[in-house]
Amino acid sequence: MGYIRLMTIFARSLFWAIWLAGLLWFLPSLAAAASFQVEEGRMDLTGWKIEEQPTVQLSGEWSFYWEELLEPQHFLSDTVASHAEVVHVPLPWTNYHLEGRPLPNEGYATYRLLILLPDDLTTADKTLALYPKSIASAYRLWVNGSVKGGNGTVGTDRDSMTPSSYPEVIYFDPQPGWNELIIQVSNFSQRNAGIWQDLELGTADAVSWIRLSRVAAQVFIVGIFFVMALYYIFVYFNRRQEIPALLFGLLCLSVGIRTIVLGESTALYLLPSLPWEWAVKAEYISIAMTALLLVLFVKWEYPKDSAPWAPTAASLILSACMLLFLLTPARVYTFYLSPFTWGALFPVLMYTMGVYILSAFRRRRGSTMNAVGFLLFTLFALNDMLFYNGLLPTDDLLSIGLLCFLLTQALNLSARFSHAVQMSEQLSEDLQRYNRILERTVEERTQSLQESNEQLLKANARMADIEQFRTRLLSNISHELNTPITSIKGFAKALRDGIITVDTRKYAGRIYERSLLLERLIHDLIELTKLETKQVKFTMEERELLPFLQKLFKQYEWEMEEQRIRYQLDLPPMTSCLYARIDPIRMEQVFANLISNAIRHTPADGTITIRARLIPSEERQLIAEVSIIDTGAGIPASMHERIFERFIQVQQQNTGKPHNGSGLGLAICKEIVDYHQGEIGVRGGTPEGSEFYFRLPVYEHIEGEA
Repeated sequence: MGYIRLMTIFARSLFWAIWLAGLLWFLPSLAAAASFQVEEGRMDLTGWKIEEQPTVQLSGEWSFYWEELLEPQHFLSDTVASHAEVVHVPLPWTNYHLEGRPLPNEGYATYRLLILLPDDLTTADKTLALYPKSIASAYRLWVNGSVKGGNGTVGTDRDSMTPSSYPEVIYFDPQPGWNELIIQVSNFSQRNAGIWQDLELGTADAVSWIRLSRVAAQVFIVGIFFVMALYYIFVYFNRRQEIPALLFGLLCLSVGIRTIVLGESTALYLLPSLPWEWAVKAEYISIAMTALLLVLFVKWEYPKDSAPWAPTAASLILSACMLLFLLTPARVYTFYLSPFTWGALFPVLMYTMGVYILSAFRRRRGSTMNAVGFLLFTLFALNDMLFYNGLLPTDDLLSIGLLCFLLTQALNLSARFSHAVQMSEQLSEDLQRYNRILERTVEERTQSLQESNEQLLKANARMADIEQFRTRLLSNISHELNTPITSIKGFAKALRDGIITVDTRKYAGRIYERSLLLERLIHDLIELTKLETKQVKFTMEERELLPFLQKLFKQYEWEMEEQRIRYQLDLPPMTSCLYARIDPIRMEQVFANLISNAIRHTPADGTITIRARLIPSEERQLIAEVSIIDTGAGIPASMHERIFERFIQVQQQNTGKPHNGSGLGLAICKEIVDYHQGEIGVRGGTPEGSEFYFRLPVYEHIEGEA
């Protein structure tokens, strides 16, 4: 971390020192662009002269609602609008702090902005447009209560969200007074999160022209890269000694690929079926490939000024990075952007710059022009490093830097082609060195294949676990579903053959009930099998136990009142706070199953008691016991050990309530409690009712402690 911080400071100092004159030149225009700012979720544009300034940036203090996906109807209530946080946009929400803690990259939120436009815009029926360049990683946008656009599918978790990120122009008709802009954003796919680049507002013509001009510029630059790549690759195929021509052609191709998937994301318009995940992989792999090709290229250009170990080191490090990018999802490898930038790309940049400076000092052929071109490339590369690490509010400019570098290299390579005969001995030496590099590459590829084999073995083991899950599930289904299916077939055949001619609705109802039982049985079998084969992922959290139980108890008060069942909650005094490490959703499933069983088997005017208490432990570990006590018919003592097995049910009489259970609920509860290193059991027997309990390890925090 100290090295990364030092490299960041050094890169910033170098960038600002060289670009100071340019920044001073653009200060007046920057001040004009910043004349309008969002303040506390509102932006007053009544003084906007659209003829002089066709577009404005919606930068400043937006209203922000973390972990809430709000729509326009929610803001009809002042209660919702009043609890907003005020955050700066554009900025990744990982830079925001709520309650003193930074927000995680994974999550979802709603942004809101109110805009007051000039009267001449709202009365002239002039269409306006928004230009959100990059919102990570999926969003949905409303203007004045209507959905106007979006990218991907906004969701509250990784499964319900579909990432997609490319610029688009969103048109809308303004209204008099305040115009409301609402943006739902979710991210479970990458490091960047939220609105991290500027949104531009302007007339439809102005914004469309900005979009068109940027796409045209990007296509023009990418076209130059691809043409130059083909040219130098064809030069190599016609003269195999020209290894630098091949490397430079691949370098142009690599940067061209990176350019077309970034910025205006032209690749996503040319290839609309290209998955977002692969577009991000192309971005990361192409920049790693660019750095590797740059080291190899400068080695071939100036072999006497280059370090002999540099190509090998760069190949090992950057190949490992590319393998990481290829084999892992974006939500994993994007978190390594900062180490990748300052631990791999920045050293490559400084090393290459050092080689060019050394070659210029030693007066190598064409070295001065190369050094100047690479200096420009370095400036734009530093800009991109700082920009994508959130340290500089500019844009992606690497393609422009490479274009400058490409021109200087083109001149030098063309000059060298005219001296090819005089350089034949040097080219022979270069070819021999390249053969040695190829031998090392074969060794590296062999090691890479061994690593791939190990990964395949792990994948095979995973497939074996999945096959075990499938086999066990099919066995359970074929064995346990026979009874309900036989009942359905019997009733249906009797109806078909005319054996049953009266009360047909009753028997049709029985077929429907068996179908529901069959459906629930299949669902419970799948869940239980997943639990038994460790296919379920638990999300463990630290939770205060007593408030958690109170919340769950309140959810079932109405149901007990509806069944005319008395209920009470018996908790220990709140002199201390009991904390447990649990998966809240799974433990709520256990509680819901137990209390639902109690309600089902307790007659009207009966009583259900929820009790929590601490029990002693020999290992100095606090154990909390939560009991659900009912006054139903009870469970015979002989069934206490078997009640948590599959399909074990106790038939209750005279409760007046239907029972459509699958016999798997308690087995599922046992698997969940076992995962929490707890214990579940039952006490009591007929006729005094039953007491189901589960125990969890907890720790105690005394109120008033520091």
